[in-house]
Amino acid sequence: MAFFDDLSRKAKEAAQGVAKKSGELVEVTKLNVSISSEEDKIKKIYAQIGKKIYESYRSDSSNAGVFTQECEKIDEYNKNIEEMKNKILDIKNIKECTQCGIELKKDSAFCPKCGAKQEEEQTENTASQVCTSCGAPMEEDSTFCASCGTKNE
Repeated sequence: MAFFDDLSRKAKEAAQGVAKKSGELVEVTKLNVSISSEEDKIKKIYAQIGKKIYESYRSDSSNAGVFTQECEKIDEYNKNIEEMKNKILDIKNIKECTQCGIELKKDSAFCPKCGAKQEEEQTENTASQVCTSCGAPMEEDSTFCASCGTKNE
């Protein structure tokens, strides 16, 4: 009987040890989550500070002080982003409304959302000849019109 009592006592101690360890693990996990939350708050404030410095630089570049080089990098990155966005618009054959910014077909004269008149896109005419049948511009080395298929010599 002493054997079972001893076994029971050891099992109780083990269970208490496991409960204590799991309680500690839960507490540590909660604290780690709280630490991460506080660190995220700090990162947001850092970002706000950086944004304020950059906005100051944009309004008067002499205000950026020691951060001028970093602000110029941001300008370069923003320019790259704008160029990539324009390439996407070209690939999709669309443009943005000059007033509200929604995407429109390139040939839209007015925005369907806000009604703003759109600027006509200027296209470079690189054609050196014109189709004798339909009047469409043709490339210099073209024999056939891409618009109507007429042979032009």
